[in-house]
Amino acid sequence: MLAGGLAARGWKVGIVSNATPEPLPPRIQGVHVLSHRPFGGRGRMSRRVAYLSEVTRMLSSVDARVLVQRSAGSTTGYVALAARLRRRRFVYSSANVIDFSFERLESNRRAAQLFHLGVRLSTEIVVQTPEQVLLCRERFGREPMLIKSLAERKPLRQEEPEAFLWIGRLARYKRPELFLELACALPEARFWIVAVASGPAEHRRREHVEAAAAKLSNVDVIGPLSHEALGELVARSVAVVNTAEYEGMPNIFLEGWARGVPALAFSHDPDGVIERESVGAFAGGSKQRFVELARQMWSERRDQAQLAAACQRYIEREHAIEKVVDRWETVLGPRRATSR
Repeated sequence: MLAGGLAARGWKVGIVSNATPEPLPPRIQGVHVLSHRPFGGRGRMSRRVAYLSEVTRMLSSVDARVLVQRSAGSTTGYVALAARLRRRRFVYSSANVIDFSFERLESNRRAAQLFHLGVRLSTEIVVQTPEQVLLCRERFGREPMLIKSLAERKPLRQEEPEAFLWIGRLARYKRPELFLELACALPEARFWIVAVASGPAEHRRREHVEAAAAKLSNVDVIGPLSHEALGELVARSVAVVNTAEYEGMPNIFLEGWARGVPALAFSHDPDGVIERESVGAFAGGSKQRFVELARQMWSERRDQAQLAAACQRYIEREHAIEKVVDRWETVLGPRRATSR
C-alpha cells in the first residue's frame, strides 16, 4: 500500500520479496516486484552463506537512490553495508518494540550484531509510535522520524459479529495458547484462529494448537487466507484479538478498526491507543480481566455502533494513506526522474 501510494505520486519504487512457490508478477500497482532466487543449504552455516550471497546479488542488481529495510534482523546490516559501499541513503523502519531490545528475540549473537551495525549506519530511522520514539532515543541515542502505519479505507461492516478472531504467525511470543484459554473460559462464544506457520518450530506449534483446539467445540483453526478473504473474516468478528508478548502497531488492529471492528489486547496496548481512543479493550496482562472483557464484548456484540464509529474516526485521523505517504516523502527526499 505504501509503495503503491508513492508510485501514484510519481516515485519509481521496487519491493524485494522472498522467493515464492509461484512466480510473482513483475509489477503491482506501478511497483516493481523483485524476487530472491531460492536459497538453502544442508547446514546452518551453509544456509547463511547462501542467504548472504543472494542478498548481495539482489542489492547489487538494484540501482536505488534510497534503500529502505523494515524489521530487525541480520538483513539490516547487509543492506546498510551495501548502501554505504554504493553511497546510497539507507532508511531503517521499525516493526515492533522488540527491535529496540533485539537480543531478547535473537539468540544468534552475530545476527544481533549485524542488526545493530545496520542501525548505526542508517541515514534515518523511522518508527511507528511515540512509544518507539522513546525506545529509539534510549537504546540507540538517535532521533527517529515518527510515521504511523497506514490503513486502507473500508466500508463500515454490516455483518453481525460472529466470533473473536486471532490472526498471526505461530511464533512463541505471539502466545496463541492464551487465545485458546480464553475460548475454554467462554464456552458460549465462538473463536477463530488464523494460524500461519513458518519453519519447523512453528509447524510443531501448529500441531499443538490444532490438538488443543480439537478439544474445544467453540474454536475453528483456519489456515492462511488471501488478503480479501481475511478482510471478510475480520468484518464478521466481535473483536480482533492480540495476545503477543510485545508488538509494534499490529496491522490486524488496523484492519479491524478500518471496518469498525474493535481490538481486544491481552498485554500490549501500543501507546495506550486502545483505551485512550475507546477502540476496544485492554486486559493489562490479567487473565481474569481478559475473560471479563471478552465476556462483555460478546454480550454486547450486537450493539457496537458507537464503538465502530470511534474505530473509523481514529483510522481516518491517524492512519490515512495520504498523511502517511506525505511523511514518507519527507524521509525519502526530493523525487527525481531516476529514483527507484
